[in-house]
Amino acid sequence: MAHAHGSGGAIGAARAGAASIEHGVYLDDEAIGVMREHGTTLVPTLLASAALLETPDDRAIPERDLQRRRAIVDGHRDAVRRTIAAGVPIVFGTDSGVTAHGRNLEELALMEACGMSPVDVLRSATSDAAALIGLGDEIGTIASGRIADLVVIEGPAEPLASLPRRVRAVIQRGRLVSGSWPSPTP
Repeated sequence: MAHAHGSGGAIGAARAGAASIEHGVYLDDEAIGVMREHGTTLVPTLLASAALLETPDDRAIPERDLQRRRAIVDGHRDAVRRTIAAGVPIVFGTDSGVTAHGRNLEELALMEACGMSPVDVLRSATSDAAALIGLGDEIGTIASGRIADLVVIEGPAEPLASLPRRVRAVIQRGRLVSGSWPSPTP
């Protein structure tokens, strides 16, 4: 896995056999083509760039700075859209610590807004992510013999943007670690 914001780093990493590129903020069409050719996955971490438009308090971002930050966010989203359209595999991931912990599910809606279907977004955060890190035989799907790591949500999977508010339980290795399951019936 390679941490690369720009095309040069992504191209070099893909050619050297990196399984994935983390970020890819400034990917051009050549980099996307090389990634596709080498089967390199993109882990876009869109929430990290979106955080550039946030401030830690009520201070205003100077207009010149705000324009520069918007250009970065818009460019990142465009790179992800083009990567998706090119058929490069995309996997959910975060740049945890750039934003407050606990916000990672916001990434799902950002990926959908870039053109992934809700089903593909959810797969990118489960089975595809597990396969990328070499644990596809243990986690990422619900099946006999797999480690039971589950996030239980209330209602249907869509809309993805509402998922963070609808988490009802977290089950890790088959044990309830947060929330309640099964949820009580009204």
